[in-house]
Amino acid sequence: MIRKTILVSLLSYSFSLTAAPIAMHQIKGLNKAAITHADLTPLLDTLAAHPSIERKNLGQSFLGKSIDAFYIGSGPVKVMMWSQMHGDENTASAALTDFLSYAIETKNDAWRENWQNKLSLMIIPMVNPDGAQLQTRFNAQGIDLNRDAKALRTPEGQLLMAAAKVFKPEFGFNLHDQNAYYGAGEQGLPATISVLAPAYNTQREINNSRSNAMKLIAQLSKLVEQTIPGHLAKYNDSYSYRSFGDTFSEMGISTILIESGAYPADPNRQVARKMNRMLYVKMIDELVSGNWQQQEIATYQAIPFNAKDAWVDLLIDDVKINTEKGGYHIDISINNKNQQGHIKELGDISSIRQGFTQLDASKLSYDSGKGFIVSEMKTLTNKQYKALLKQGYSCFNGDLAKLTNNSDWPISSCNKHSAIPKRGAKAHFLLRNDKHIEYAVLGSQLIKL
Repeated sequence: MIRKTILVSLLSYSFSLTAAPIAMHQIKGLNKAAITHADLTPLLDTLAAHPSIERKNLGQSFLGKSIDAFYIGSGPVKVMMWSQMHGDENTASAALTDFLSYAIETKNDAWRENWQNKLSLMIIPMVNPDGAQLQTRFNAQGIDLNRDAKALRTPEGQLLMAAAKVFKPEFGFNLHDQNAYYGAGEQGLPATISVLAPAYNTQREINNSRSNAMKLIAQLSKLVEQTIPGHLAKYNDSYSYRSFGDTFSEMGISTILIESGAYPADPNRQVARKMNRMLYVKMIDELVSGNWQQQEIATYQAIPFNAKDAWVDLLIDDVKINTEKGGYHIDISINNKNQQGHIKELGDISSIRQGFTQLDASKLSYDSGKGFIVSEMKTLTNKQYKALLKQGYSCFNGDLAKLTNNSDWPISSCNKHSAIPKRGAKAHFLLRNDKHIEYAVLGSQLIKL
């Protein structure tokens, strides 16, 4: 059973970063929810001007955007890294750009010179620029590139496979973003970094190349646990015939999947971004030293699996619902989707899930609130909105076109409000004690009144 607290805020997890601060090296302009081809191009143009970096055009996306690879080093051990096969998964694209910048910094010249005749890196920061522009998982044809490794019906999939066959990497780093609500094992912390050595057959057998991937992951995992303890998980290793990671594993490439996930109070996944960049540096050091080869596969296997839906954005625990037929207590979970918080689940939730923000509401009652009628031009500030919430208004009626919302919180029409909470409904309600309204829930935000 999860411990009940008055309020578990996102900031309560700051100890992890304080205890083991993440080394900073970030290019400006990429701390945002969506990263497009236009965002990366000028940054990569600047980096490619350095004599240690070679850029090659691999081809074009379905809509004609260039897809480039960046090369560093000329050594015999070849490492291929690719990101943003899914257009709305951009954390590693930012991290790879950070890494390229880090690698060519003057203060890192000796470090780079130590490995560039031992390793050859091929980096593709954005495989799916059309999907990035549309902010969708798929490419402009509506195809999931990571399910096109066998049929190769997309230009992006064709060039990725061609690049691998020409480059012939020994190691492949398949870089993605994952669902924000995974936990690092049951009842664990949010899975900020999840890893996997993909299977190459349905039996999920371990051959030499997959064993090497597992050992390298095991060595890299120590850095994650030192830096953000408890936030490391392992992705499900079921064989996926159409996926690039599994297909490259079939081809004898020691493939390593890194999925970037959520961290408290970090909406744009900057903790995962920094952690990725650190892992790339660590990967180079390990491949040069060879220390990773001493690792045990058992260390990899001991990493906890991702626990699906282990976390929610907001969890209201044990609130009382009053009806004409009597009262009852339930938990309410809320997730944020498309900038709107919706009720995900009702019932017994706190026994199996945790909230990035969590409230013990055992002494509070649910109040759907009343509607404020908008009849004239009105600008809503935080102060004005809070005053309305304290008066019991949770939604708005009338001519909403006359309402300008300059507050930090979303507004909602009263059209679909209900006297009791309902699954899928917008989360706009109040929580009151015996004397007054104590909290407002607006979207996935909990506001103390």
